Amino acid sequence: MPLTFGSMRKIIVITGGTGGIGYAVASALAQQGNNIIFQGRDSAKGKKIAMELSSTNGSTARFIAADVSSVDGIKDLATAIKKLTNKIDIFIQATGVLNSERCETKEGLYGSFAVNYLCKFMLDHLLLDELKHGQGKIIIVGGPLRKGATINFNDLHLKTNYSLFKSIGQNQLAIHMHAQEFSKRYGSTIPINVVNAGMVKTGIDRNVKGFMKLVFLVLGPILANSIEKAIINVIALAETGGKDSGYFYPKVAKPAIKEKINLDVAVAVKLWDESLKIGKLNA
Repeated sequence: MPLTFGSMRKIIVITGGTGGIGYAVASALAQQGNNIIFQGRDSAKGKKIAMELSSTNGSTARFIAADVSSVDGIKDLATAIKKLTNKIDIFIQATGVLNSERCETKEGLYGSFAVNYLCKFMLDHLLLDELKHGQGKIIIVGGPLRKGATINFNDLHLKTNYSLFKSIGQNQLAIHMHAQEFSKRYGSTIPINVVNAGMVKTGIDRNVKGFMKLVFLVLGPILANSIEKAIINVIALAETGGKDSGYFYPKVAKPAIKEKINLDVAVAVKLWDESLKIGKLNA
């Protein structure tokens, strides 16, 4: 049965909600008495967190176990969300992974591309009706664009000349382009924005190896933000009633600073169309 709540409570859906930024955001918003639906891969951990959040200030938390590294897994997650609610007030996408080595899913997708970008594109598309029925605000936890980053349509899944930096660059650029194009199409009713949480010690680097692992170990403690600081912009956007859309919030813990995303329109449209094909979605 879909959830129905009092008008003062918001229905908030969070991906990547069992750890890192996602878990911290879920905890903070549960403390406000909101009702949380969150996704993760670890069922035992997710069920434990759901019990914890449900004992917080009258909040109700529901957990969905889902693997968003595959098209089928992403679609299964969307279906599970629809079974729990027919409206979404705030949709926070916080999934993320870093891989030193390229890994491919059983569907032939590059895993990092699926988790970091494609699942965000697909879920925003698949949950359009629920977003329209609620307050419908989308917040994507992302990062700044890397200099020289491109979308290589001939090798979207980075099968040749793979590198971690190339992967990060393409994924972040794809996220920004998605926010720009989604905002152009739906932003008047469903605001979408991208937030930089900065470097945070969340375990996202667990699959980073070699020299880059050393860099994370040395620079992480120096450059990393606290988790409390990292989520300030996300919480601020969740709480505001503003309708700004298509912006990037580049400064950690400074929600007043925003930049309009303004990237190549033709490339953004091409990426949108290609993503529809990869996700086997209707236009």
